[in-house]
Amino acid sequence: MTKPLISVKDLTIRFNTDEGLVTAVEKVTFDIASGEILGLVGESGSGKSVTAKALMLLNADNAVYDPESSIKLNIDDQEIDVLSLGPKDRKIIRGGAISMIFQEPMASFAPAISIGDQMVEQLLIHSDMTRARATEVSIEMLARVGIPDPAQRFKQYAFEFSGGMRQRAMIAMALSTKPKLLIADEPTTALDVTIQAQVIDLMKDLVSEFHMGILFITHDLGVIAQTVDRMAVMYLGTLIEKGEVRNVLRKPGHPYTQGLMNALPKLDDLDVPLTAIKGDIPSPLDRPAGCVFNTRCPVSLGEDCESRVPVYTNMEDGHEVACHLAENAGTPA
Repeated sequence: MTKPLISVKDLTIRFNTDEGLVTAVEKVTFDIASGEILGLVGESGSGKSVTAKALMLLNADNAVYDPESSIKLNIDDQEIDVLSLGPKDRKIIRGGAISMIFQEPMASFAPAISIGDQMVEQLLIHSDMTRARATEVSIEMLARVGIPDPAQRFKQYAFEFSGGMRQRAMIAMALSTKPKLLIADEPTTALDVTIQAQVIDLMKDLVSEFHMGILFITHDLGVIAQTVDRMAVMYLGTLIEKGEVRNVLRKPGHPYTQGLMNALPKLDDLDVPLTAIKGDIPSPLDRPAGCVFNTRCPVSLGEDCESRVPVYTNMEDGHEVACHLAENAGTPA
């Protein structure tokens, strides 16, 4: 059986703060295969970015990883234990085997250094290319992502690019080292819908061409429906539902996923009012016991939900839900 490109198991991350250890991510488990796009969905503050940064060991120095946490990257029949990498070995994953596209590229590009110089510097760090060859590769990649007159744009600065073009330049920079895994953290949030569609199509084409895996992070279920192969729904640092995107969106099994779906506008009936999920996501400092969604759940079973953490239940074809209601109706995953 072929190993997944990356395998995350029981990932638990706490942050050492003045108030003590605060749990941001708890027992998160997922795999991503080469050529696959996994969507990670959830409200702001649900732990999506903390999870993604863990794959590149980019979380702050006060992050504490539970000893049972595991992140294994499989490249060319070699298994890399990400969490055991020392500071000198981390360049293997940071911009090498794994690259990341950030939500706002203007904040990620150095404003006083040209786009081209930043791309070349990355290639010189992660390869044995000469500067001349790194320049050629950078210009070729800018052209590949659809930036017009790439040789001229190579010399320009981030503030001279439009929002959509900056996002394309960041994708070009992320892909120039030919990573095995691309992390896209809300890459379309700041873009208008036309540019969103172009960026999504570009990423799907690049997955097919380079056969890489992508972790696609967003809160937009419309984007998820058009982009990913499988999706995982995250709430307060916990994955509460996961499976093939069509199965999850057509038959959401967790009340939280159902709430996200009900909050979407219905294009076939614009008179239907939007239904918001009641309450607010709790602070990690006041993490609920039992099911983490029990304080906002419209169908809570009371004491059972408030005291016992639900196990995953297999709904169909690998569609798993961590909910006591599903647990009572289905079979354990």
